[in-house]
Parts: sequence; C-alpha cells; structure tokens
Amino acid sequence: MHIVKKISFIAKEGKVDELHKLLDYMVKESKKEDGCDKYELYQFKDHEKEFFLIEVWISDEKLQAHKKTPHFIKFKNEIDELIDSKKSMNLNFIY
Repeated sequence: MHIVKKISFIAKEGKVDELHKLLDYMVKESKKEDGCDKYELYQFKDHEKEFFLIEVWISDEKLQAHKKTPHFIKFKNEIDELIDSKKSMNLNFIY
C-alpha cells in the first residue's frame, strides 16, 4: 500500500513567489527519489497565497528516507519564514 499525503500551505504576505520557488524545487528534487510515485504542486487560482502538495510514496521506509535528503532539509530550514500556516494530512485510500 502506498503512503499518500496532502500538505497545504498559505504564504505570508509578499512571500508567494519565494514559496512557489521553494515548492517547485521540492517537486523537482523529490520526483528523482527512489520510492516517490507522485509529487505534485497545485496553487489555487482564486487564492494565489494557497498551495498544496500531493505526495505518493511506495512505502513508509521511502518516505522516511525522503526526510533525510538535502533538499528536504533545505525545505525545512526555509519554509517557516515563508508561510502563515501549514496542514498535513495522510490520505487513507488505495492508490
């Protein structure tokens, strides 16, 4: 069974472009990882400050390895300065 996550972000005022750039970087680098089945970024058309990622990993082991990569560490070090809020959900459905 795959691990499916939805992570929502709301950018701080004036930080939309920087957040978009950081999230694009995460998508590009994460898709290269062994075990990443899907990693997609969406931005709401009518609420440009709101983004969400959909991640699909083939196992929890691969997801945990993802959290030790240089790009994930960079992301964790930079994200708090760019967002007002973040919400993460594990989605329990068969993929």
